[in-house]
Parts: sequence; C-alpha cells; structure tokens
Amino acid sequence: MSRWMPSELRRLREIFQSCDPVPEHALAGAYSAMARRSPHLDRVALELVGDSAESSARVRSGRPEPRVLTFAMPGRVLEIDLVPTVAGQYRASGMVLNRAGHAAPAGEVVLRHPAGECAGPLDEHGAFRVADVPRGPISVVFRPLRSAPAVADWLVC
Repeated sequence: MSRWMPSELRRLREIFQSCDPVPEHALAGAYSAMARRSPHLDRVALELVGDSAESSARVRSGRPEPRVLTFAMPGRVLEIDLVPTVAGQYRASGMVLNRAGHAAPAGEVVLRHPAGECAGPLDEHGAFRVADVPRGPISVVFRPLRSAPAVADWLVC
C-alpha cells in the first residue's frame, strides 16, 4: 500500500480489517491470481509520489479535470494524466523521463485493470497515450526494452 494514502483511508481500512477481516483463503487466491498475471520476478518498484486527487488546491470548473499521477523508479520518473472521456473511461497520456543527459527511454506503459490491460508504446521523446482505460482499480507498469519492468501498487481511478 502506498505511504501517500490519506490518513482517513488508512483508518477506514483498519476499521474494516478489525471488524470484517478478509478470509485467508480469499487473500491467498487473490495474490496467486495476481502472480499468474504478472510473472515478473525481477520487477522494480514504481512508487506513487504524487497524486492530484490528494491536492487541497483543486479548482472546480464546468469541465472534467484530469487526474495527474507521478511515479518514481530508479533513474526515471513517469507522469500520467487521466482525462475522463466517456462515462466510465479515461484517456491516459504522459511521459517517462530519464536522468538529464540520457536518451529518451524505449518501451511501453501498461495500465492493468480487472478485465485485462491497455498499453501505449513510448515515442522517440518518451511520451505515450492509452485510450479507453476503464474506471476502477488499475496498476501501472513501465516495460522498458532491455531491463526489468517497473510495477506500481494498485490504485483506484
């Protein structure tokens, strides 16, 4: 679980776990199913370091506001804008940045969701776009061409 989770959500989770804990067999089944879908044993952590949904300075306008997620991994930063398109879907676009002086990364960004995954290849500048991302739980994966993938914890969008 991300350490950037608001304290209210952490407390709510503690209450649910103490009053109505998830049965061990359900947890074991969920984790083994996730391991089968993501067999990367040498993956790198993709840590959520910024989420615009947690900002107290949000401005309300008549149009849908994008949600901006920022992830960090060794030597790189991945930023994603999630823009609502039609009911229940988002368009994701963003960029993977390397350290200064390094070439733009090559690979793809994958948004996993309960029904499967959506992927967007990086262009020559490290930018990507993914259409039709379903609303709900997602996990972000950066799959570089010649190294281990970086995988983020699941979050709800």
